[in-house]
Amino acid sequence: MRLSFNKLAILFSVIILTACSNTKNQSYTLEATGNGSSVFPLATPIQVSYQDEVKLLRLNQLIADESKVDDKQRAILLYERGLIYDRIGLTAHSRYDFTQSINVDPSFADAYNSLGVYLLMAGDYDEAFDAFDSAIELSDNLEYSYLHRAIGLSLVERFDGAQQDIEHFYQLDPTDPYRALWRYRINFLIDPKLALEQIRQAQPAAEDKRFAWAIVSVINGKITEEQFFDNVANGVKTNEELAHRLSEAYYYLAHWHMNNNNLTKGLYYLKLSIAGSVKDFIEYKYALLELKNIQIKLQQL
Repeated sequence: MRLSFNKLAILFSVIILTACSNTKNQSYTLEATGNGSSVFPLATPIQVSYQDEVKLLRLNQLIADESKVDDKQRAILLYERGLIYDRIGLTAHSRYDFTQSINVDPSFADAYNSLGVYLLMAGDYDEAFDAFDSAIELSDNLEYSYLHRAIGLSLVERFDGAQQDIEHFYQLDPTDPYRALWRYRINFLIDPKLALEQIRQAQPAAEDKRFAWAIVSVINGKITEEQFFDNVANGVKTNEELAHRLSEAYYYLAHWHMNNNNLTKGLYYLKLSIAGSVKDFIEYKYALLELKNIQIKLQQL
């Protein structure tokens, strides 16, 4: 199912965000204001950590000293440095390191998976699919390569392949709420009725208290958004934890709103998903990609 994009609706989708600073036991609410806008929970954007800076310096030293590492060790070091660059938002550096890691060790499956995401973000779909194919062929442990490949296939409207990959990804762990949410996200493009039935059937075990199940409960109408946001900070001890939760929550709820023909709110939520600067989360990355694609669609109108 394709979304129809109303130009005026998108052009007027500019929101004023009221930032809420995080405290250990603070609760957050979603409430209407007098002018019809809303106050949304936000975390302070994540900054580069001192620990990452120290790790980066150490990795640079190890990589520069070729006499102390063999090719496989060097590939791992380049990959680990790429992950840090990814986390701090240096995307060109990160992509370069993942590429170099593969050049040094062509059997390094993790590097293919990470490079594939960057290729997907750049719109290099055939190269991205090749990278995910390589990751899957080289390792049985890279389950998320099926997810990323499903997302890419859905973007180029190869829906049969996307549906097959997302179902395989889900069946590898049906107890994972994120897999239920991704299956809903992708299958709604193909068969909305099926996607809704699948998400309704996705239920946690009684002892499973993972946060993402609350997002599923919102989609299934078991709790309201207001109830969800009132409790979104429960158990959160740091600003970083809150930023992680909100990046995920806004991303999946954005698609829920767009699936219910509320494009404006969906766009708000995609913007809110990136507001915490959780740059290494896939929700952050795909929110950026989808906003970019929406801008391209606008330019074509």
